[in-house]
Amino acid sequence: MDILLLLLGIGLAVSGAHYLVDGGSAIAKRYNIPTLVIGSTIVAFGTSMPEFTVNINSAINGNTDLAFGNIIGSNLFNICAIVGIVCLLTPIKVGRDTATKDLPMCLIAAAAVLICGNQIYFDHINYHELFLSDGLIFLFFFGIFMFYVYGEASAASSHHAKAMKRGLSSDGEKSHELMKSIGFVIVGLLGLVFGGGFIVDGASGIAKGFGMPERVIGLVIVGPGTSVPELITSIAAARRKDVGMVMGNVLGSNIFNIFFTLGATAIIMPIPLDLGLNTVLIINLAVTALLVAYVGLSKNKTLGRGIGALLLVVYIAYIAKSLMS
Repeated sequence: MDILLLLLGIGLAVSGAHYLVDGGSAIAKRYNIPTLVIGSTIVAFGTSMPEFTVNINSAINGNTDLAFGNIIGSNLFNICAIVGIVCLLTPIKVGRDTATKDLPMCLIAAAAVLICGNQIYFDHINYHELFLSDGLIFLFFFGIFMFYVYGEASAASSHHAKAMKRGLSSDGEKSHELMKSIGFVIVGLLGLVFGGGFIVDGASGIAKGFGMPERVIGLVIVGPGTSVPELITSIAAARRKDVGMVMGNVLGSNIFNIFFTLGATAIIMPIPLDLGLNTVLIINLAVTALLVAYVGLSKNKTLGRGIGALLLVVYIAYIAKSLMS
């Protein structure tokens, strides 16, 4: 049964990803919005729904160990495996906004969760968990991110608004195409959300059958499993040479996971940090800082096969260490 759930989830996720990329790209072109913006909002938030659902359910049921492992495992998979795989398929040209805003915000998120979860070291107190106050701060940062994204979208589509005033939006064929694109996005998101859920359930069932501990299941099964929608969506976008969608999807998803999902989870119930997770938190911060530095120092700001292979090696080494511990 678990294997059937896994296969069904993969099928739904693959189909959903294609519909989502096609619909999102069409909307971006219609309104002259950069695909980076679409990728970091509609696509990123949609593909992050499995992580959000898993975390909220975990918090309500009091299983917050899985909640933390899910998010950190997912984010490391996004930044290492997805970016690494896409870089091997096609070079990723990083835009100015990504280099100066999205990547640094992703780095802030990685640093924030490491610092806020380790009061035992920084404040010399006997607990280490995310509290209500941390959740509120995370949601505040998420609001800042959304304000920036809204500004980018408004600026990019300003000249399209003038065209709308001239009556272009009343064209029946264009309206039909818009509704079709929106329909693609909705169908794609549903496929990814349900597919991601089936993948997590199936993979978790298989892992428990082999006697894997809860922390390891969260890090190497549930986390990457909930990121399968991001992986499939990014590969689909890369095949269309839409690298803006790839980076928007990955970075937007990581920001959403920490600032919104962890923030909302911490408001429902404090999230204790297993100190064994500090290793992956440090790795996540290090690889994100590596990308920020690499893009900042690179003349053409392009992520090629070399950096992609390095990211994949780091992720494979992390998975191997986690399974052996």
